[in-house]
Amino acid sequence: MSPRIPKRMAGCPVHGGLALPQVAARHTNDRRPPLFGINHPGRVNNLLAGRGCGGCGQPLSRRAGGKYTLLLRPADFTRGYSAEPALHPSDCARYAIEACPLLNGRMTSYRSTRRDLEAERCGQPDCDCRLWANSDDHEARAGASASPVYAAVFRQEDYRLRWGDVREHRDVLLGVALSGIEPLSIRLVTKGDPSVLDFTRALLMNLPLT
Repeated sequence: MSPRIPKRMAGCPVHGGLALPQVAARHTNDRRPPLFGINHPGRVNNLLAGRGCGGCGQPLSRRAGGKYTLLLRPADFTRGYSAEPALHPSDCARYAIEACPLLNGRMTSYRSTRRDLEAERCGQPDCDCRLWANSDDHEARAGASASPVYAAVFRQEDYRLRWGDVREHRDVLLGVALSGIEPLSIRLVTKGDPSVLDFTRALLMNLPLT
């Protein structure tokens, strides 16, 4: 049975009983299936810069005492930022953990065949899928064991962006900064099937593995 969709995500498209997060790639034509697990770069950047939730797309809390959640792999901690937008802790983050098979433990590895994003293009002139391109990250994850994932909760006052250089591009928006920020809490969401590298990263960052 699919988990209950939170009220905050009531406006999200639903496919196969699951609400599609705002970051997910999708076609303009709703009859074509969305790409769960594949993020839309434009939506990601807009949500990061606008302090929007990656689940529902609504603004994150800015009130005193407000919080946000990041779902993080060991590699995110060591590089010092999350490339994915933050989530509302009480509902959107909880729903993501319950709905995603890599987060709820139903899958311990990524799909064995790489998803060919260029082959997913629908050819409609008003659909930005014409810009979808395969990445080294997608290639590397195909068939790989799933990393441990942590839910880290932060104060809204600590939200800041991380910028950096990517190949020949300068001052690229990389994600939500982690370096130098103390989380309120860190919880292991799923153990995954950690590689030696992930295990080492977790040890270096003093992350729980159970």
